[in-house]
Amino acid sequence: MHPIFHDELNKARIADLHRRAERDRLARASAQAGRARREHGKAPAGGASGLVVRRLLIIVGARGA
Repeated sequence: MHPIFHDELNKARIADLHRRAERDRLARASAQAGRARREHGKAPAGGASGLVVRRLLIIVGARGA
């Protein structure tokens, strides 16, 4: 394989690793924020029914993408 191809493949791999790291960082921050809210005893806005609706919307949105 030509050396330029190796260089381009390495650039693509590095970019992919950066995207994964950013996604993981955001996921950890989101989980920590949710945990902090639960620890303070605050119920999510809308109560239990609002929570169910929000989760269903997330699931439906993920399937539509």
